[in-house]
Amino acid sequence: MGILERVRVEWAAATFGLLVGVTMVYVPYEFVISLYQIIYPHIRLLGAVFLVSSATMVAAMLYPDWPSWVGWLGRGAFLGAIAVYWWTVTILPRGMTGALLYPLMVAGLLGETLPRWRDRGLFLPFLASLALAFGGLMLLDPRYFGQALFAALQPVVLPVGLLYLGGGLLLFIALVRRWCGLVRLAVGVLGVLFVYLGFVLASSRSWAGMEIYLVIAAECLLALVLRRMPQPSGVRWRLFRGMAFASVLPILGLGAIVSVLAQKAIERELRGNARQAVAAEVAWLEQTASMARAMLLTHSEDPAFLAGVRAREPIVMQSRVAMLEHQPGLFDAAWLLDSTGDPLVPSFRLGPVHANLAHRDYFQLVQRDGQPSLSLPYINAVGLPFVAFAVPVDADLLRRDVLAGGISLVRLGLQPTLASRSYHVQLFDQRDGSLLRDTEHGDVLTRAKVLSLVGEGALSTPEGMTEAFDPSGRRLLIAHGQVPGAPWTVAVTTPLREAFAPVTRLSALVVGIAVLAGAIALLLSQWVGRDVAQRLEVLRDGFTGLGTLPLDHPVPARGDDELAQLTSGFNEMAARIDRTQKELREAIAIRDQFLSIASHELRTPLTPLKATVDLLLRKADAGQGLDPEKQRATLERLRRQVERLTRLVNDMLDVARIQSGRFSLKPSPVDLCALAREVVDRTQHAQRDRSAPIQLTLATESLVGQWDEQRLDQLLTNLIENAVRYSPPDAPIQVRVRPEGSGALLEVEDRGIGIPPENLSHLFMPFYRAPNAAKHYAGGLGLGLSICREIVERHHGTLRATSAGVGQGTCFSAFLPKTVAPKEGGS
Repeated sequence: MGILERVRVEWAAATFGLLVGVTMVYVPYEFVISLYQIIYPHIRLLGAVFLVSSATMVAAMLYPDWPSWVGWLGRGAFLGAIAVYWWTVTILPRGMTGALLYPLMVAGLLGETLPRWRDRGLFLPFLASLALAFGGLMLLDPRYFGQALFAALQPVVLPVGLLYLGGGLLLFIALVRRWCGLVRLAVGVLGVLFVYLGFVLASSRSWAGMEIYLVIAAECLLALVLRRMPQPSGVRWRLFRGMAFASVLPILGLGAIVSVLAQKAIERELRGNARQAVAAEVAWLEQTASMARAMLLTHSEDPAFLAGVRAREPIVMQSRVAMLEHQPGLFDAAWLLDSTGDPLVPSFRLGPVHANLAHRDYFQLVQRDGQPSLSLPYINAVGLPFVAFAVPVDADLLRRDVLAGGISLVRLGLQPTLASRSYHVQLFDQRDGSLLRDTEHGDVLTRAKVLSLVGEGALSTPEGMTEAFDPSGRRLLIAHGQVPGAPWTVAVTTPLREAFAPVTRLSALVVGIAVLAGAIALLLSQWVGRDVAQRLEVLRDGFTGLGTLPLDHPVPARGDDELAQLTSGFNEMAARIDRTQKELREAIAIRDQFLSIASHELRTPLTPLKATVDLLLRKADAGQGLDPEKQRATLERLRRQVERLTRLVNDMLDVARIQSGRFSLKPSPVDLCALAREVVDRTQHAQRDRSAPIQLTLATESLVGQWDEQRLDQLLTNLIENAVRYSPPDAPIQVRVRPEGSGALLEVEDRGIGIPPENLSHLFMPFYRAPNAAKHYAGGLGLGLSICREIVERHHGTLRATSAGVGQGTCFSAFLPKTVAPKEGGS
């Protein structure tokens, strides 16, 4: 149940808003059924609000770290749009399904913003409530579903209502008892029902209704297949949402602008063409009426014709009527009536008609006003629909005869129109609305169909344009114009949906491109994201392994992009860390070794010191004195141990001074040859057990320089004692002092244990001992050589060691410039 409870109403609301927004903005003329009559003039604006608000909601869901007001802004705009849509499309037309659906959706959307439901979804309770409401409505009022929108549902409304009611009850009980299997079963059944309901509304061209039901069905399918909630994190997710927004939204926005501009252009062209069609039709009819009236007036005022009428000369009257009937393209019949309505000359084309025509409106108008008249459409004596033009023939003061010419409405309807075939042209009489001409071959003399769409008032102006719905719900553009000099009105109608079919196809193409771009963005984000994520995961594993795993194998750096540079930087950092760790481990090992050696070295002189002092105290307590010789030997041993301790302490103090930067020199003129002779003599005196002497080779003349005598004494003593310590007693040791360029070269060479070549570079590090020196323990802390190097470098000299290998002896060479001022402080 955990994953099912997290399916949200907000997902369905945002998806529905996007779909209906795209439909309203891109193809507004698809909303042409009468259900949308109220909102149709503002359909694009409403669609734009749906689209922007839903996109904002989606952005807030994809970017949860954005400020919360972004999500509330999207929800607020969506709720405003859905409220307008709900009121105008469902409440005012008394639509029951929408009246139930949209309030439930709004309640679920707002409920999910409460703290209790913030991390959970209300889609399943919304689905159960909607199913129960729809099922109850279908069972209680099945006749409602016999209306046009649900006509296809009427035969099966009761079974479908039972399925809705059963599915809703099953889902409600399963949610209360938390039976996951039954929840999925109920959701599957209801999903199928909503798919069916969506196709029912699609057949009635209710696109918004189709979209909402298919969205609900899609979310039912999502609830069925979803096994774990996707985690919106990681590089792949960030790439996907970024690429989706960057690819889909610009295409939709640009496509919407192009679609609106195309719609406006087509609308302008459509209206212009309609006006042109009306103008052409009006001009032709005006010309026909004017010619008919002028022709009749010309004959009625001709003196010869008037004389023939007064004299009742058949030949004159018949010749004139025959002339009118044979006028090409004008009259289909002509006749002459006397002042009582009896035919003086009947129509030759219609045959002999002797009936009195005084009841005809054209005869009555001429008799009353004495002016030319145009009749209402009528069925003549032979059953043909006609209109008649009539003029007075004033033969004398007492009689007013009537000359009439008739136009067949059948022939008028067959006349070709200048308007496009997509336009429906109607001509009707303003006086009674009778249809005179219809390009779709409608029944003349019936009431014009266009009047039932807009009413006579909308067409009472000389010209104009309006939109209306026909009985099937199609939206029509209606242009009209009145014929000057005749009580006729021309109306041109065209269905908007067919006129805007190219825009609909263009819009569908743009939406398809946007969907394709989103799919491509998804694939590219997965492909690119997988590569980036894998490389970042390798880096993450490398960071995780820092300090815990061996760094012998660097992270592979593929390509030459920023990630490759980051990987190379990481490898360099890891290498430095590895070196630092090794150095740290070596330093720790050296420290431990130093502490061990220092404790041992300090304990070595302290033990005999303590033993000797204890012996002297016991002798003193016992009143036993030592003879002078033994007393001198004892004091000599004490002195040597104290000197050893002093030397150890001084070495440690020197190292501390070096590390703290307080190791300073006191230069003065020093004769290096004399100093070397003194140190060698002192060392030989102290090392009486050596069988081989220390050989001293000096320059032929004194070597004097500005040096620190005490530190050079320390340097020579450390080097010579180091050679003595690691050489056999019978191995010779050579000390050489000679001039070298602008300085002096001091060399101490032995034939001792030697140094492995790989250890020479570490020889002057504090506390360091070569492996063979550690095995050949000879005392000391391992600080002497590091102090020697510091002394030489402080004099701006160099100290180096050379050895041919283990057992080959070692030579230490120190070059000391004579004239360079020594360093003071610092390391």
